[in-house]
Amino acid sequence: MSANRESSRLWVDVRVWWSKAKNQDSVLGYLLVLPALILVFIIFFYPTIFNLYIATHEWSWSTPLDAPKPYIGIQNITNILRTPRFYNSLKVSLSLVVFAIAAEYLLGLALALLLNQKFLGRGVFRAVFILPMMIAPIVIGIQWRYLLSGNFGVINYLIIQLGTEPPLWLSNPRWGIPVLVAVDTWTYLPFVALILLAGLQQIPLDLYDAAKVDGAGAVARFRYITMPFLKPATILVLLIRGTDAFRAFDVVYVLTGGGPDRSTEVLGILLYHVAWRRQPRKGGGIRIDNYRHRHAHRDCIIKSDPN
Repeated sequence: MSANRESSRLWVDVRVWWSKAKNQDSVLGYLLVLPALILVFIIFFYPTIFNLYIATHEWSWSTPLDAPKPYIGIQNITNILRTPRFYNSLKVSLSLVVFAIAAEYLLGLALALLLNQKFLGRGVFRAVFILPMMIAPIVIGIQWRYLLSGNFGVINYLIIQLGTEPPLWLSNPRWGIPVLVAVDTWTYLPFVALILLAGLQQIPLDLYDAAKVDGAGAVARFRYITMPFLKPATILVLLIRGTDAFRAFDVVYVLTGGGPDRSTEVLGILLYHVAWRRQPRKGGGIRIDNYRHRHAHRDCIIKSDPN
């Protein structure tokens, strides 16, 4: 009797939920969202699950798909965590994220404040300003590689004309991170400025007028009105640019290839070399074998690039 009572109560609850769902058109909403959810599963969750699978199995791209792939747990992950090269790449990536985002945000905020003012030629300046966003990353890398060349680079030529010895931008490891930060800032500064400009244009002008009447100066208005209202735009900039900078690959690969002396080898470059340049390799680009036991050698199986 108790089981029948529980089942009848459950059926009543289901009917009540269904009636509410029909009244609120929720079923139609779920059906409309279902194709998008399936697409998200295909392009996001399936590759993620597949990556987790190959990370925990003996895997080589050169072996047939039907070949046995024994389960090895987290051995691939522990192998890469033991290599100093991984921590060097992690440090380079984090440095790029921190310094590039800081420079882009500060310069972008200054430009957004400038573009928010009315001046002659503002529309033309906005159109020219977004040109770096329209250039392919590969083209940007090639362009800056020529500009920073120690032999025929325009930047070094101008420095020589000033009577100063130019640095070797792409050959000196000391300039590796500054070069990456400068190129990344030049590329994505318009994007950051436009996001912040959109946030500035959402601030009611009445607030500034009221603050002026109350005697608030420019610094006080910026601190207590502008910055609080820019918080959503700031969070958006940090999220988008943080993820983009952390997974940087194409511009870095074309510009420096990870050199000199791995000073610009971000995680994307490292994973590219592990997964593709040194095939066959096991673990889907996650495992770095130290073959010291097979060869009297101190280096990792992944050697440094010629450049």
